[in-house]
Amino acid sequence: MKTAFIIGIGNRHRGDDAAGLRVMDLLKADFATLEHDGEPASLIDAMQGHDRVILVDAVSSGAAAGEIFRLDLQKEGLPGAFTQTSTHSFGIVEAVELARALGKLPPALVFYGIEGKNLAVGDGISPEVQNATETVAASIRAETQEKKHA
Repeated sequence: MKTAFIIGIGNRHRGDDAAGLRVMDLLKADFATLEHDGEPASLIDAMQGHDRVILVDAVSSGAAAGEIFRLDLQKEGLPGAFTQTSTHSFGIVEAVELARALGKLPPALVFYGIEGKNLAVGDGISPEVQNATETVAASIRAETQEKKHA
């Protein structure tokens, strides 16, 4: 079922910042996956050569912990709130927009963001974010199955 390339973004040692990595872990048996720290140049490189990429990361936008955001990045950019409050100082938003400007976005690019709560070093994943990671993994499975049979 390797119909999409899943890039989990985050840091396993910063609580909810590991949300993208947790989703990637849940999907790695069925998809090609990559664990990434969000560094823009290597993220752009990682997306190259794949027709369908799904990025998953924790966000800090002020929404309720565990809230899920899904964006088709071929049709829209990441919201400004994600730019100002990303868990990475220079990362996914800049990488996507730079790739867009350079004409290097993959043909299909989807972003799932999970609102974090605990982002300090040593924190564990909060229950709200843990539940959201399972929901996102199920959504990705369903979404890729629909595209596969369409």
